[in-house]
Amino acid sequence: MDFLTVHEVSQILKAHTNTVYKMCREGSLSAVKIGKEWRVDRKRLAKFMEGAAIPEKKDTFQGLVQLALQHGHLLGIFSDEKDIIDFELTYLMTAMKTGHKLIKACWWQHPDDVRRHMASVGMPVEQMESQGALLILNMNDIFLASGVQGAANAWRQAVNDALDQGYKGVVGAGSKHFDCCKSHHSLLSFENALSKIFRDLPLMGVCTYLLDMEVSGAFSRLVDLLLVHDSFFIQTEDTEILAKVSYSNVHPSKRPLIPAHSMPFVELNGRRM
Repeated sequence: MDFLTVHEVSQILKAHTNTVYKMCREGSLSAVKIGKEWRVDRKRLAKFMEGAAIPEKKDTFQGLVQLALQHGHLLGIFSDEKDIIDFELTYLMTAMKTGHKLIKACWWQHPDDVRRHMASVGMPVEQMESQGALLILNMNDIFLASGVQGAANAWRQAVNDALDQGYKGVVGAGSKHFDCCKSHHSLLSFENALSKIFRDLPLMGVCTYLLDMEVSGAFSRLVDLLLVHDSFFIQTEDTEILAKVSYSNVHPSKRPLIPAHSMPFVELNGRRM
């Protein structure tokens, strides 16, 4: 037998890897599990393609996109960088219809790569940028030149500019790594400053992170990031978790250094944890 990986199958079917994983788990696509990985026989895949309808890729992140298109500072955790790119594209394309200006903040991504990804899914990038409907920020360069406050001010200025242009506000997305911003303390300081902008101005958006457990202290870093966002979701190949962090007993000035007696609770599927 000639076995294909999930990634290879997703490329052949032009479907998202999460969609292929789901098809394997549910049995709609004949597959075998070797260790922890799914494998699909090439001949059986060919037969499947003769008569099966492939779920549309855009449906993969539909629930997450609707969550993100709400006012608040949302944290998104992904296990694959490609999923981050696909989610942000789906999110920003959907947001094009809301009357908001779009902002894509680049940390580990190069702005030109982002432009190519956007153009590949039909976004009129050049036109949107020239008309002021889209702003692509090289946040890594801004942070290196101006530090935490300069990076936060870039967002605040962008929202104010959008309001001056007549937009309802801003829908934004920015992707970071756990070891971003030179230090974990600087990263938390930036996220905390960004939270204040979310509270002060008509800004809604999602900060996407790669779940990289090889980074030293990754779990503690993740917990810290939960505390400086209003809500969060975790998207992996097998699991999707949506939750809200409540700070009803925590004054905003306490973030991100929240004392143990003031820890917030996490509401997951309607239950406090």
